[in-house]
Amino acid sequence: MTCFCDYEQPEFYVKSIRTARKIHRCRECYSAIIIGQKYEHVSGKWEEIDTFKTCMHCVNLRDYTVNNVPCICWSHGNLIEDCIETLKEYAHELPGILFKGYRFVIAAKRQPKFKGIL
Repeated sequence: MTCFCDYEQPEFYVKSIRTARKIHRCRECYSAIIIGQKYEHVSGKWEEIDTFKTCMHCVNLRDYTVNNVPCICWSHGNLIEDCIETLKEYAHELPGILFKGYRFVIAAKRQPKFKGIL
C-alpha cells in the first residue's frame, strides 16, 4: 500500500534527540520537559523557520503508530490527534492498537505541566 500525504514538505528538516539542560515545553502535549529528560528537537523551514521540542512520550506514540499501521499522515503541533485518529481507523483490524496508543497519551498527560511562558 502506498501512502500519500497531501501537505507541504519543508525546505530543510533537522531532527535530533537531546537531553534537556533547562525546562522546555512539549509542542504536542504541552507538558514540561524537565532537566535531564530526553526529547526530540526538530528545526525546519515550511513557510517560515520553526522549531519543535517533543517529549519522548509523544515521540513514542508517533513511532508506535508509524510502526503498526500502513499509512499515517501527521504534522508537528497536531501529532497526538493525527496518531489517535489513525489508530481509530485501524482499530477494527488490529485489536488493542488504540488502547496502547491511549497509554502513550496518558503517560504524556501525567507529566508535570509547564508553568513558564515560552
